[in-house]
Amino acid sequence: MTTPQHTPHEIEIKLRVSGDYEIMSQRLCHAGAQYLRDVRETNIFLDSSDGQLRAVRAALRLRHQITREGQELPSVVTWKGQRTGNQISSRPSIDFSAQPPAMAELLFSALGYVKTMEFQKRRRSYTFRDCLVELDEMPVFGFFLEIEAPTEAAVAAARRDLALEDLSVEETSYFAMVREYLQNHPELAGKLHFP
Repeated sequence: MTTPQHTPHEIEIKLRVSGDYEIMSQRLCHAGAQYLRDVRETNIFLDSSDGQLRAVRAALRLRHQITREGQELPSVVTWKGQRTGNQISSRPSIDFSAQPPAMAELLFSALGYVKTMEFQKRRRSYTFRDCLVELDEMPVFGFFLEIEAPTEAAVAAARRDLALEDLSVEETSYFAMVREYLQNHPELAGKLHFP
């Protein structure tokens, strides 16, 4: 599988947050981050029945989103290519919206894709300069913070200027964390949701 030459890239860092979610939220706002919204996500990963995407370290994800007020947002379809880098990762990434959400699942099923994993996440989003900053809560795994920006230099500058250098880098993707956990908990039938 080849990646088109001009595919957009996702450049981001993930940091592990210990302690209180609300305290970290206050830290971000105090440092100048602008609050956008809270959503609860359901992330569904798909692959061909013979695992072609996983074999080339790519991923196809369908993300359903509901706001704190209960509004259903358009779903987001994302293809991600192979990741490079360690602390700050870079990978080709294509995103687009799908509405109504249920139709996207039907389309992928009709194309022969099968669901391989599903997990939920609570996400609070902010902007900071040209960056997207997202404070995440995962079932089982706790809290994380992601900074996504157009360049590695912008990611590093945002981390510094938001005073987040005390947070350790988490190099494991959410996908890899959840996959390993679900492999060890077959009773969950491939789904990790909040209680």
